[in-house]
Amino acid sequence: MPRTADFHSINEVKKPVDNRVYHNDSTCPLGRVVMAAGEYSLGKNNYRLCRDCDSRNGPGR
Repeated sequence: MPRTADFHSINEVKKPVDNRVYHNDSTCPLGRVVMAAGEYSLGKNNYRLCRDCDSRNGPGR
């Protein structure tokens, strides 16, 4: 798994609280878009892990 430091889009604040996510996998399609745009901050910011990153992390990781 290509794990990376936790990060989130700076635009997450524009979403409803329940829809805000962070990423931790460099192969996550949405996470790659966020990183490529350069519009991100490091950390979880109390957001939930995105579904793609969660599935890529696998059980017990």
